[in-house]
Amino acid sequence: MKRGVVTRGLRFGLVVGGVCALGWGAVWTAGVMDALVLGHWHVVPSALVSEVILVGGSLFAGALLGLLLGVTLALAPSWLTSHGLLRRILAGVVAGTLFLGEAVVSVEGGILPMLLMIMGIPVIGLVAAACSGHIAGTNRRHAWLWPRPPLSTNVRALPWRGRLRAVVELLWH
Repeated sequence: MKRGVVTRGLRFGLVVGGVCALGWGAVWTAGVMDALVLGHWHVVPSALVSEVILVGGSLFAGALLGLLLGVTLALAPSWLTSHGLLRRILAGVVAGTLFLGEAVVSVEGGILPMLLMIMGIPVIGLVAAACSGHIAGTNRRHAWLWPRPPLSTNVRALPWRGRLRAVVELLWH
């Protein structure tokens, strides 16, 4: 198994799931606030439960997508992952298929959100295909997929101004 591929795949999946969870959280929080303002108190508990299911389910579906994508690219033969077109097709098909889990989670929101997630399947497949080289480890253009060295080892050797700058950069990025 190739080193770090599963971790980068999991990072990719968490970003995909996080974007979906952020969208669900914003929409359902607005719905809960609307129910509170209008005085429909009986709707609020069920809306909060739906929000928790959608946000948690999106994060879980994204983590599962990324984990299985990483495992697939790690276990794929090297002739497949070294050939760009075949690797992209493999990653796009796997991610697009696994994004159906997000469509299943979105059933909690109704038919329109489910149809929206189904329309997002090709988009996620294309994004996974574009990032497949980074997940498989053949190039390093996207820094967010690659782990950073531990901050503590780099900071100890710096003077106090360098430490302050490192902490500011860590918080900023």
